[in-house]
Amino acid sequence: SILVSKIEDPSCFWGRIIRGCGDLTENAEEYEKLQDKMNQLYHGGRKDLEEIKLSTLEEGQVCVVYCKELRCWCRAVVESLMSSANDYLAECFLVDYAKYVNIQAKNVRGAIEAFVKLPYRAKKFRLYGIKPLTLSVDLYEDKAKIIPARRWDSAAIQHFQSIVKASSQTEAKLCAIEEDFFDVQLYVTYKDEKACVNDELVAKNFACCESPRDHKVRLLKNQDTQSCTSRSEASFEKMIKCEKVSNLARTLWPGLLQGRVLGRVQEGECIGFLRQSLMEFWHHKGCVCVYKPCYTLLSIVVKCILFRFKKKKKKKLGKLFQCILVVQHKCYTTQDFFSAVKGTVFYNLPRNITKKKQKQKKKTLQDIRLCSQDVYKNYVLCIKRLVQFLNPDPLNADSPQVMHQANLLSLSPPVTYSVTKVTPCTTLEMAPISEDLKKCLIRNKFVGPNLTESYCWPAVARGGDLIAVSHSGNNPLVYIPPLVTFIWFSTVHSSLPTRNGPLAVIVCPGWKKAQHVFDLLEEYTRCFRPLRAVLILVGLNKEEVKNVKLAKGCEVVVTTPNSLTRLLKRHCFLFLRLCHLVLDEVDLLFAEANDQMLAILEYYKRAITAEERASAPQQIIAVGTRWDKHLENVVREHMSDPYIVVTAMEEASVYGNVHQVVQICLDSAKTSLLLSVLNFTSDVLEKTLIFTSSVEEADVVFKTVATSAFAMIVHEDLSFRINEVLEEWNKKFSSGTRVVLVLTDACIQALGITDATCVVHYGFPASPRIFGARLGCMIDNFRNLTDEGTADREFSKAKSVLLLTDRNACHAVGVLRFLEHTEAQIPPALVDFTAGILKAKEEMKYDRPLCTSIKLYGVCRDSRMCPDRHQVHQQLDTPRRLSENETIPTEGCVSVLPLHIINATNYFGRIVKKQEDQYKKLEVEMNNYYSQSCNRLSAKDLNKYALYGLQEGTVYLRVQFLEVIQREEDCLFYTVDVKYIDEGRTGYVKGHQLLVLPEKFNRLPPQAVEFIACRVKPIDNETDWNPKVSRHILQKIKEVQHEAKIVLSLGNTVWIDPVVRVTKLKDLNTSINEYNIRSEILATGMGVNNPEHIKQLQVLCREA
Repeated sequence: SILVSKIEDPSCFWGRIIRGCGDLTENAEEYEKLQDKMNQLYHGGRKDLEEIKLSTLEEGQVCVVYCKELRCWCRAVVESLMSSANDYLAECFLVDYAKYVNIQAKNVRGAIEAFVKLPYRAKKFRLYGIKPLTLSVDLYEDKAKIIPARRWDSAAIQHFQSIVKASSQTEAKLCAIEEDFFDVQLYVTYKDEKACVNDELVAKNFACCESPRDHKVRLLKNQDTQSCTSRSEASFEKMIKCEKVSNLARTLWPGLLQGRVLGRVQEGECIGFLRQSLMEFWHHKGCVCVYKPCYTLLSIVVKCILFRFKKKKKKKLGKLFQCILVVQHKCYTTQDFFSAVKGTVFYNLPRNITKKKQKQKKKTLQDIRLCSQDVYKNYVLCIKRLVQFLNPDPLNADSPQVMHQANLLSLSPPVTYSVTKVTPCTTLEMAPISEDLKKCLIRNKFVGPNLTESYCWPAVARGGDLIAVSHSGNNPLVYIPPLVTFIWFSTVHSSLPTRNGPLAVIVCPGWKKAQHVFDLLEEYTRCFRPLRAVLILVGLNKEEVKNVKLAKGCEVVVTTPNSLTRLLKRHCFLFLRLCHLVLDEVDLLFAEANDQMLAILEYYKRAITAEERASAPQQIIAVGTRWDKHLENVVREHMSDPYIVVTAMEEASVYGNVHQVVQICLDSAKTSLLLSVLNFTSDVLEKTLIFTSSVEEADVVFKTVATSAFAMIVHEDLSFRINEVLEEWNKKFSSGTRVVLVLTDACIQALGITDATCVVHYGFPASPRIFGARLGCMIDNFRNLTDEGTADREFSKAKSVLLLTDRNACHAVGVLRFLEHTEAQIPPALVDFTAGILKAKEEMKYDRPLCTSIKLYGVCRDSRMCPDRHQVHQQLDTPRRLSENETIPTEGCVSVLPLHIINATNYFGRIVKKQEDQYKKLEVEMNNYYSQSCNRLSAKDLNKYALYGLQEGTVYLRVQFLEVIQREEDCLFYTVDVKYIDEGRTGYVKGHQLLVLPEKFNRLPPQAVEFIACRVKPIDNETDWNPKVSRHILQKIKEVQHEAKIVLSLGNTVWIDPVVRVTKLKDLNTSINEYNIRSEILATGMGVNNPEHIKQLQVLCREA
């Protein structure tokens, strides 16, 4: 029996063995005594003990920390170290409780020897004999199928967690032990029924069964890509080195490797485990396995592992290891094996081989040639696993497997260009920002600075120009902390004229981003010295622009490009003190407001050239997620000493003006296309890298290219040749020479090549980061805008050739988007092929709702990435029924009652009938029914999507139960999420407020209808209405009956134009139109005409 304490996925969960399994069962009394002893020692404050002092703290170190949640001292392992304002924070893993906690470094204590003898209480388990499955959609073949996956789906993890949580008893059958994992068959008891969790996941198609042989092969191949956060081999080595504790390995490794457990393991179990672990790969169909008595090896095995076993056991185990270790076609002697046991690489030459042994070696090599390459690799794996079993210390980290860690690619430094060298700040203590800001950042749980911030903060703090392009370029913290510090403490602003006006202007692409930046400025400056910042968002109303006034002492203005342009036309003298111009998300600014941005930059250029501004700072900060061609003009015309930082390497290639070429072909014709792409008749030196997706593919490409050019090859299996390849690559070659290197992505980091002139993507890159890392191999040949010699080139020397085949059809849309971004030549075949993919993708959105942007404005800005539907379907969009004999009208004039206002043009409400209103009748009946206290019964068992009654004030409404928001066990009061089906809104109410609704009140369909006012949209190409407009409309129309004309009806949505408020004058016996909603929106200056709105929707209806 086990007690599961933490679940990451079915391949990694922690628990305690509470019953059964012999010596692996925990002794609760021993752990309680250990806990008491640790609390007594460390609570006593005996700081004079040398054992509990830690002079240094390293990752992987065994220690003791105090957990506030558990209120006790716990054994732990240091997982990582993080810097903070006053001290380092250590992320520790509590090995007895399977929890992660953050502890200040000064509060970490050393673990004395007596406290590490007892094995860790939390054991690591995984389900045996199954592997994850996932649903894969092949857009090219228009098929969906379930295939094996490397990681578990979130649905599988949730299902696994729910099964374990609902069980009353959890039992496990131990099937195997791999490193620090216990592989088990898990059984749970639920409502007196016992079920196997492994089989349950297979039955639900979350997993599939695998043979024990496949299970071992998968574990070896995916050693570096496990989904669980297990401690690495290097961590174990650090634990042993950092702590002065004897026999520490027995607390870090599974029970099989612990002496007290191993001594009682039955003979058959131990032999079977070793045979299964080490010898399973040695047998292969049609292969010759080499065996030879080796009694020296036998004695090493017996002495190192089973020195407690009797002679019979030694003899029986010795038969298992009667073999010769063969690696790299070398016959290993005993001396070579000693070096292998110590962890050295298996490339030693045989020594002291006699003639007899040489004959044996010759015969052995003849036998090996009969084996396939796969079997040879299995020999290597078996030896490594044998050495790992004999020695708890890990093998050297210099093994080729280290190169498989793809995450190292993301740690490469960014591309930086500047005349002045800027040193990045790697920690918050080194950051050039004020101490008050540091404290505020730490209070908000800021972990940084990240890679982009570490390079941008020093550049902003020195007052120079900056252009930063990064995946995190939309985060305002890239520039806010150093900019605020510069404004606070810099004395250079004292030379400015004594006028009222801002020192800095932050231009954002929309009102939402401007509001976000303004909120951050207030948040990070409120507690210390408040920064006098103003948010200015003005529309087309000239009176509003005229009445704008800046507060006295204003330092920062946050606005949008269109608002700033309107202000400059009317109040240009308000910005004579402007020194710092910040362009937030600069790529979007130029894409959506190019003319306004050029006008702003021109005004800034004139302002800073005034005579009285000679000694004032001049700084332009432009940050974004993509490189834009307009930034070239910004660098040349408006920056004196720019500092350019590009952390996204694919965007660095756009900045470097790399010539992008895409070739389309069938996968079978890829090799012949490769030869036609390579230019073997060039008059200049060409250094080409050909990237492949696998080792086998690299071998094929190398054989093809080697006949036509000087070619080299390197991949994971040839990692020992990296130095040799680099020497050849870095030699000086004559003009007209073509140097070709065939490699895989795993070698990019180790080679460090930056002077290639051409990159050929023979194998499609696995991700944009891998694609960028490949392009980074040509960084020396990128165009540099800060270098006058290369800035004016139409194209750089660098060239990228991507081979797109039918196997990579799912990436065609992404490739097209990248080519459009780089403004490269797009093959017509790619355009046609992508159009077909997009059409098929759109047809797969049949069950999605109609795109909100299309409903509100008639168009969708990015239909490629939008998850919603952009086509009208007659079956889905047929007007909904409001009663048994009535549907939503498709034309004519109706009375509408808006009840829930989403924005200025989108509302939910009811269509009011002038004669017999079914809802009014239902409302009266419900009020009469619930007026009797005996009928107000609280609903006990809530069913999802069921209807219930709810009292609000003096009226009773129908609501639909959606889900429980928060509920603890045996809790009487809890919150639920409900939908008001007759008003269109959602809300949170207490569960006991829901009343049982009789069936007769369920017959009338939901009465809430979505209304959209037509032919008007937000100004400045905004996607959302300004809250000022929505608030104004809400105050006018909520719960007020209006008259409207229906122009279109689809599903539950009705488009109305015009929408007017009609007021009856009783004395005069007439009516007047009080206001028109569309006119009210236009009068605020925040909306413009949209004549194409209904026309676009009608086109979609005709296409349906």
